[in-house]
Amino acid sequence: MPFLTGSQNTTINGGNLVDQSTNNISVTNGQTGIDILLEASNRNAAHDSAAREYDPRCHPGTREQHIEDIVYWAVPASGADVPLPLFWMKGLAGVGKSAIAQTCAERLKELGKLGATFFFSLNGREKAAEFIPTIVYQLSTKFPDYRDLVDQRIRHDKAIFDKIMDTQFEVLIVEPFQELERAGKGIGKRIAIIVDGLDECDSADAQCKIIEIIAATARNGTTPFCWAFFSRPEPHIDSSFTRPDVAQFTCTTLLPISNDTDSDIELYLRDGFLNILRRRNIPTNSPWPSGNDIQALVKASNGLFIYAATALRVVGDAGSLEEALRAVCATSSNLTGNSPFPGLDAFYMVIMQRIPPDVLPNILRLCRLLCSDGSYAGGHQIGVILYSNELGLSEIEFRAVCNHLSAVLHIRDHSDSFDSTQFGDTHRPFKHANTATIEELRTHIVSKLGGSIYFYHKSFFDFLCDPTRSGPFCVASSPMRNTYYKHCLEVLVKYEKSYSFRGSGEV
Repeated sequence: MPFLTGSQNTTINGGNLVDQSTNNISVTNGQTGIDILLEASNRNAAHDSAAREYDPRCHPGTREQHIEDIVYWAVPASGADVPLPLFWMKGLAGVGKSAIAQTCAERLKELGKLGATFFFSLNGREKAAEFIPTIVYQLSTKFPDYRDLVDQRIRHDKAIFDKIMDTQFEVLIVEPFQELERAGKGIGKRIAIIVDGLDECDSADAQCKIIEIIAATARNGTTPFCWAFFSRPEPHIDSSFTRPDVAQFTCTTLLPISNDTDSDIELYLRDGFLNILRRRNIPTNSPWPSGNDIQALVKASNGLFIYAATALRVVGDAGSLEEALRAVCATSSNLTGNSPFPGLDAFYMVIMQRIPPDVLPNILRLCRLLCSDGSYAGGHQIGVILYSNELGLSEIEFRAVCNHLSAVLHIRDHSDSFDSTQFGDTHRPFKHANTATIEELRTHIVSKLGGSIYFYHKSFFDFLCDPTRSGPFCVASSPMRNTYYKHCLEVLVKYEKSYSFRGSGEV
């Protein structure tokens, strides 16, 4: 240790050794406050997390006005009126909110005006308890003076993350930045924080609480941040943002399902098909697809980018490009029902109807498993090998089954090696690790078993859970629940037969 350099005949009895020679972060019992903060946060929720590599962003040349409006809201021109501190973009599933949020985050980062991001998702990023720790951790990586204060406060109260969100926000965000401001070390004004998919947070009460906490700091001007929220217009969220004491501080915009986006969707489709041709080593001056095909897809998209994105995946993954394109274009003539997304539902029905009969039972079991308990039970948290065991399939058989849903389902392989040092002091017995560390370790290992699996977009989850939309493919119906229950019993009996129990006197 540097502070003992040159010492002789030194005896230290008891106490904790704190080495602050390299920075202002104190190490107590092998763990800093920032270490505790990292354990409580969700590393996959940031806009540049590797776990979000395949999540949507705006195609170049599309959504430009919306992106420009939000960036200008966060970074107004010199001398212009200061915009309201809160921004809420609302819109139905599939209209492109997350893509806009992602692109805005990247633009603001380039401008040096991005403080933090949290992208909620049912793919393992839905826990409200992780929201404030994640925001605090990201801010701590950008502002060193703030990082020191946060480290001290967490070491002083290691149970801070067991307290209500109001207390966490006050102790770890409001008070430290006020202290920095008084000391002349403020970070400036209008540092943007982006929160996407608020409606996918794990409870309606938590969603309203987050809005309430942020609105309070906007009213009182207690932090240097402006906050942009992106979500579906769920009634409780709409009610929270339209309260008089919140609405007066909020700039609200609707991202509608509109044919006004047809030109953007057409550009997105044309560039997507060019990429498919390049991957297949087909000359890009090929007459395929025709202009009529493109227009049919634009019409069927009906303003939904998720339709166009799914169509490109269906065609791009198919053995026969022309056959797949014909099937996709045919969905525009099969629109039925009262769904708000008739084109998308017809498309999803085609995907399910094209699954071979001998594969369909396993597909439905997998979808039921992913949608169980009203959430993607797996996402980034349960590995492919555990899923395949649950279905009674080998990993090869399981991946073959998943190939039939490649347009809506993604398997993310994990190439990074396991590093146990990130979970605490490896020189201490594992039994001394706290509950949060053990849970994170379990989740980390489990997510590495064969990769992780999740739906590309929540609209497919909604489709599968609504019998009026998915009909015989609904995984929330009573017959499907009974079928899945019987399957689980069969798997349990099968595995039970492989166990060998010995008497107490045997070795």
